[in-house]
Amino acid sequence: MFFEKIKNNHLLMSGFYKGVSGLSLFVSIPLLITYFGNDNYGVWVLVFTLFQWVLLMDFGIQSSLKTKIPVLLHNSKIDLLKSYIKTTYKISFYIALGIFALFILLLFFVDLKSSMNVSFHSQSFVNELFLINIFFFCINFVANIHKSLYVAFLKGKYAEESLAVNQFGFLFLVFAATLLFPNISVENKLILISLLNGLFCLLVNVLYTIRFFKLENLNLKTNEKTPNDFIKEILKLGSKFMIIQLGLMFIFTSDNYIISNNFGPKDVVPYDTVNKIFQLPIMILFAALSPLWSVFAKDYIDKNYIKLLDTFKKFNLYFIGIFLFVIVIAAFCPFIISIWIKEKLDIPNHLILYIGIATALRIYVTFYTFFLNGIGELNKYILILLISVVLKIPLTYYLIHLDFGINSVVVSTLILMLFWVIFIPYECYMIVNKLKKNE
Repeated sequence: MFFEKIKNNHLLMSGFYKGVSGLSLFVSIPLLITYFGNDNYGVWVLVFTLFQWVLLMDFGIQSSLKTKIPVLLHNSKIDLLKSYIKTTYKISFYIALGIFALFILLLFFVDLKSSMNVSFHSQSFVNELFLINIFFFCINFVANIHKSLYVAFLKGKYAEESLAVNQFGFLFLVFAATLLFPNISVENKLILISLLNGLFCLLVNVLYTIRFFKLENLNLKTNEKTPNDFIKEILKLGSKFMIIQLGLMFIFTSDNYIISNNFGPKDVVPYDTVNKIFQLPIMILFAALSPLWSVFAKDYIDKNYIKLLDTFKKFNLYFIGIFLFVIVIAAFCPFIISIWIKEKLDIPNHLILYIGIATALRIYVTFYTFFLNGIGELNKYILILLISVVLKIPLTYYLIHLDFGINSVVVSTLILMLFWVIFIPYECYMIVNKLKKNE
């Protein structure tokens, strides 16, 4: 009975599956560093980071599913729901096609080799590597929709389960590649890992998409067409989600490119390594919290302000434990790196401390942004984020000028996040208290 309860708890199981994903990721990193070497692992990080942006270029269509589907289910509009899901797949396909075409054009006008300071590979190889990866990322961009559908139907653990299967499978494939193809050229190693990653990710996404429709006993057969007004409303909401997603991606992933551009790809490795260690609590907690997106939407529709305030209160108490957990990770970080990465890494002073503080603040803010995302109240959040995006680059370069080194990218983020911690939770409490007054 106890284990059955845990198994059916989507918050706990989402966190568990994300933990599996995180551990698989951490084990794969030293394998990749050893397989590629520091310089070429830096290139892999740059490639992979760039194409994370592709997954966000959906005009927020997939994020909107998590907010709108609970409303449609609440109102028993099943035919509209089916039509909406079909429209989402159709729009996502066109977006993926457009992104692929745009990137091919980009290769003719932008010198990726020079812009990323990759001096040890030919221009043709850099273009080939990026072209292979953009192809798979665009396909998986569409196949990835099942994750938002699971969350929207309040079954978020399956979204995280698919990620865990994908990450663990990729780890196995990387290990197999190191055994079977240890002596091929580094260019072929990068191509091989790109193919393995893209193909396996596609396979997992397709299988979990089929599983979703079987689990929900849902087919997309309907004569109802998605009304134009509804599509406009979705696109309006989706465009806000896309601004938020791109803003967050810019704040948290532009660091690799700033470091590469100012110091070189090799310097990306110590920063990325420390960052990956602190991503474990972020990944687990984000996964555990992600089902709350649609839960918040449902509670807000029901005007259940008591439950919302209680959830806020519980999280604030839990955050004390989360903060202590982050401190423990910071304390053991040098030891973890020493046994995790075989090659010696030169970790700048205070980098671990700065990333640890940024991790704790990010977790705290994310809980409250999930509430804003769930209820679609995004305007003030977007304003704060846009101001941060505008300030990020000049603030980082100013800190580089002051000789903060690669620490500059983290310190600039920390300064910006102090404002998030104040204003975003305040906005959430204002909204819930307004529900209470209007009862």
